[in-house]
Amino acid sequence: MKTISSTQASKTFGEFIESVQRGPVMITKQDRPVAVTLSIHDANRLFGDRIIAGVTQGLEDVEAGRVTEMGGDHLEALRERFKALRK
Repeated sequence: MKTISSTQASKTFGEFIESVQRGPVMITKQDRPVAVTLSIHDANRLFGDRIIAGVTQGLEDVEAGRVTEMGGDHLEALRERFKALRK
């Protein structure tokens, strides 16, 4: 994977964007990795596959009877779990 400093990416943004079209680029700041940039094509492929896999698994769970009706208490518990994950 190509690596570029945030300063260099900023100074040569047009070239940086072209480089991302050829493959992921890691961005560093003070010699530490801080981000990876993907082309929109790669991002759609990566995240699209995850979404399809999740929906497929969900449908399989429904067909196998691995479902739970969710009332207010269940939804509130899920909200609390997601809030904790964001911290």
